[in-house]
Amino acid sequence: MSTSRILREDDPLLRQVTSIVQFLNPAEVSDLKAALAQFRATHGFGRAIAANQIGLCRRMVAVDLGAGPFLVVNPEITWRSDQCFELWDDCMSVPDRLVRVRRHRSISLRFLDEQLRSRTWERLPPDLSELMQHEIDHLDGVLMTDRAVGPDPVRSISERAALVQPQRPTSRLSLMNIARASQVIDPVFLHSPQFEYEPLAAALGCRLTVKSEISNPIRCFKARGAQFFVAMASEMGGGPKLVCSSAGNFGQALALACRVRRIPLTVYAPCNANPLKLQRMRQLGADVQLVGSDVDSSKAAAHEHARNTGARMVEDGLEPGISEGAGTIGMELLARGDAFDDVVLPIGNGALAAGVGRWIKAAAPATRIIGVCAAGAPAMAESWRRGPDHEQMVEFPGVDTIADGIAIRLPIPQAIRDLHEVLDDVVLVSDDDIIASMKLLHEQLGMLVEPAGAVAIAAIQADPARWANRTVATVLTGGNITVEAFRRLAG
Repeated sequence: MSTSRILREDDPLLRQVTSIVQFLNPAEVSDLKAALAQFRATHGFGRAIAANQIGLCRRMVAVDLGAGPFLVVNPEITWRSDQCFELWDDCMSVPDRLVRVRRHRSISLRFLDEQLRSRTWERLPPDLSELMQHEIDHLDGVLMTDRAVGPDPVRSISERAALVQPQRPTSRLSLMNIARASQVIDPVFLHSPQFEYEPLAAALGCRLTVKSEISNPIRCFKARGAQFFVAMASEMGGGPKLVCSSAGNFGQALALACRVRRIPLTVYAPCNANPLKLQRMRQLGADVQLVGSDVDSSKAAAHEHARNTGARMVEDGLEPGISEGAGTIGMELLARGDAFDDVVLPIGNGALAAGVGRWIKAAAPATRIIGVCAAGAPAMAESWRRGPDHEQMVEFPGVDTIADGIAIRLPIPQAIRDLHEVLDDVVLVSDDDIIASMKLLHEQLGMLVEPAGAVAIAAIQADPARWANRTVATVLTGGNITVEAFRRLAG
């Protein structure tokens, strides 16, 4: 029997309880993933498949949430929410029908990954909670038809678009676009150094992977999103002129992308912006205008400029392409097959965390995404904490932090909604914490990291108990700081 054939509901093999996996057979894993891919290609749906659905009495599930397949081996539910809900379920072994079932709204899992490393996947969102309960049922010889509840519980698969799709979450950010961005962005900004440095990890008390976005022509990660956005806008016939507001790094990135395509750019920056960043924006061809005391004040001026001139306003955190370009960092973080417990990321306007988190939550959803804001600019954190259904953003009258790159006073609502899809928590760090992390990175790695680029390390250093013995990754997002400025801050 070909193991790529998906068994139908009347096959007795589907009623067998699967056996615990002690070792993985690569051919079986390949067959399972191939069967999932083939069904998805043929039918247009299918997020997971249990091994016994292709006749393998093995306790493993292949899952594909849109960023490629991953394996869940010997899954065990360790927690169930008291709250349950009813929804319409589909199944590869019952491909012609939908069944209304009742599931726990959230569960937590313990499982092994494809390298047989122990993982925990905590408090799954409802759509994934339902999915994994469905697949674990398969492993226990239970079909969704056994779970039918309520009146008229079985419907035709032809009603799937009306009954199933509305139950599934949607995202502004496209996984396909993140993958595409990795082919569009200038290679000089891709595949940035990613490494483990044991002395730094020892100083922080965790297993740490650092990805450095400093060694490129603008010394920060922002070019990924800016280049992908400009490429997409050019394809769609975007306006002949662009305008943005920036404290410096995004302005540099957009200026470089616009110069390559000969697109005029005006950047509105705060009057107290980093002189190094202002100089570099002008060197890259941008018309730089200084307005206001923070980036939100300069943003208002940029919007007015757009209204008066017809230029297209580009907002970091609002445009999906910017976040999708940043999402390529998530692809690269996982490309070596690492299994991270936590990925810790700075939050300014939210594009980095939203893009990276979007990819990681689809490719390795057991990994927790933790955002970090400056305590002196907590608007993003406070708005996120209000919950996904709260439309009113938290606005502060001013900001007070050395981390100018993440000093947001008024969040973008769409960015907060993007972050609600991926973030597990947000923490705040003080300027003293940030300075301590900058000094640590200089001592351990010999790197001059700007304040906003060091806040993730600051969060780890400030609360070592939280990260103790965990496998953590973070991104050093920028190094646009002079030696003199570093010395002033670091003493």
